[in-house]
Amino acid sequence: PSRIWASWQAAHATAGQKDMNSGQKGVSKKEGLSGFKYQMQQVKEGESFSILWKTLFVRLVFTYTVKPIPKGSKVSCSVEILGFFAWPVRWALKNKIRKNLSQALGAMVKQLENKKY
Repeated sequence: PSRIWASWQAAHATAGQKDMNSGQKGVSKKEGLSGFKYQMQQVKEGESFSILWKTLFVRLVFTYTVKPIPKGSKVSCSVEILGFFAWPVRWALKNKIRKNLSQALGAMVKQLENKKY
């Protein structure tokens, strides 16, 4: 779990901060895209954190958790879609969210295999 947590901290470091803190704001960017603004919430050092992303009438909350298991770590992510348009957004984006989370997890595994944290 400590290597995964260190990887998450490196990914979400902003303005010289080394730790993730509740209330901390950031921007997620992909090459060629403008990215989206988010806010860190419910940070439990070494265990879990949530990312809140807001748009018109909808809030998406991504909660990431890491737990030790006998042969490594178990990483999980849950997604809550809240607000007035939650149902149509959930229907429209569920497959895209699932695909993006799968790609992000795969990239994190490769990064952890190639780097020492």
